[in-house]
Amino acid sequence: MRTGCTAEEGDFSGWRAALLKNDLVSLVAVPDIGGRIMAYDLDGYPFLFVDRNLAGQLFTPEENMGDGSLASWKNYGGDKTWPAPQGWDSDDQWHGPPDPVLDTGRYLLDLLESDGNTATVRMVSPTGSPTGIMIVRQATIRAGSSRVHLDLRFRNVADRPVRWSVWDVVQLRAERLDDNGRLAPDEECVVTAPINPRSRFLRGFQVMFGDPLNPQWDLDAARGLFVGNYRWQIGKVGLDTRGGWAAFANKTAGYAFVARFPVYPDEEYPDDGADVEFWTVGRGRVANLDYEHTDIYLMELEVLSPLRHLNPGEETSFRVEWGACRCPGPVVAVAEAGCAGEVLSAVRHGDRVRLTGAFGVFDRGNLEAVWMDSAGDEVSRTDIGSVSPLSAVLLDRAELVPWRAESVELTVSTSEGRQRLARARLLKQE
Repeated sequence: MRTGCTAEEGDFSGWRAALLKNDLVSLVAVPDIGGRIMAYDLDGYPFLFVDRNLAGQLFTPEENMGDGSLASWKNYGGDKTWPAPQGWDSDDQWHGPPDPVLDTGRYLLDLLESDGNTATVRMVSPTGSPTGIMIVRQATIRAGSSRVHLDLRFRNVADRPVRWSVWDVVQLRAERLDDNGRLAPDEECVVTAPINPRSRFLRGFQVMFGDPLNPQWDLDAARGLFVGNYRWQIGKVGLDTRGGWAAFANKTAGYAFVARFPVYPDEEYPDDGADVEFWTVGRGRVANLDYEHTDIYLMELEVLSPLRHLNPGEETSFRVEWGACRCPGPVVAVAEAGCAGEVLSAVRHGDRVRLTGAFGVFDRGNLEAVWMDSAGDEVSRTDIGSVSPLSAVLLDRAELVPWRAESVELTVSTSEGRQRLARARLLKQE
């Protein structure tokens, strides 16, 4: 039974929290630990990593800062927003984490409301950061959908111009229980993103930290994809994808997480042009970080906006959309309606065409095959049935070929309209 959205205050792992829910997903925001989103669950499956050793704990600014090294950072987990570029060489770089204002400061719970169809939480950072900015983080869900709209704003509250990229960082759970009931890395977790065919990087990505030959990082040249298979090794890569999406999948559990975001091909990005970055915790050392004897298993999916020049009092905004679904991994393609674990194939045999593919959708709705002629005009439509983020769409069916049909598009219709899931040309069997 479909229900609407709710928004209420409550408890999460001992922290004061804001809870958004609908019949598909639940989202938990914790203002007091840097305005983080600490849970995003689809039908009870938790996507986000949470450090159990820090659950419910709060620290003073001095404790959060520690000796200023990365090793003293309180990595609670979840999702947070930072300014980029990161670095310690000049005041044009963010010297964190740790950062007791933007990363672990006590954010203001500025808004928590629901009208039944949507639910929204908004959190506002303290001022006083050396970066000169204040961060506003707003998350909205709606009924019948797994989507989360993250509306992120930077406001220049300093008396000087500043220049930053909006950098959103989500830590995704990559753990399992071994045969002895202990936590272990889940090597069936994988991240993917499209490779820019005009990338400035030799392989379409650059290794930013860790072993340059880290076996986790790979390419699927046939599909034009970067693939990061979790092998519990520490490292980080940056990509100038300009493709507008990045994804995570747990292949064993059959769940997928997708981040979609706008791209600006002609604008300048930080980190040599990166708009997507992946970081993994694991074996090995980077600076003074050493996770060898911890039970922290995660993959970070990071998206970045272009660098924005802000005069005093000015703001910039960046919207990131999350979607979650059941879908065989790894994610190899993303469209407005959902993602694909296997792209759509349409092979014609005489007067019939066989449609195959594996997909996940972000909304409850109805799936249709829209048949189009050589000019791209619709000639016919076939109803396939209802779909939901809670069930993968495993397509293998034969259909009569409508007259003049040259291609087919899968679309999902909801109360919000119709969106494309996949498209393919009709190919004749050799």
